[in-house]
Amino acid sequence: MQTAPSVQMPTAFDDVLAYLERVATPQQILAFKASPEAEARMEELLRRNGEGLLTLDEFVELQQIAHLERRMALLKAKALSRTTEGID
Repeated sequence: MQTAPSVQMPTAFDDVLAYLERVATPQQILAFKASPEAEARMEELLRRNGEGLLTLDEFVELQQIAHLERRMALLKAKALSRTTEGID
């Protein structure tokens, strides 16, 4: 059985997200949504992955998307926390 290669995520993703956290308002961060084209690509990669048909390049792309999705979820959680501070 072949194992998937370990993929090092570029720190550029983290740099961009850190920048967004500094310059975007919490509302802008919470409103961010991937384009329909990006969503369709992710769905295609997930489908191909489920069928065991991903190329190595597609596997790396899917891992990068997953990393970005996790980091964006954390960023949105922080933004949500900032919008609800002081609300009781």
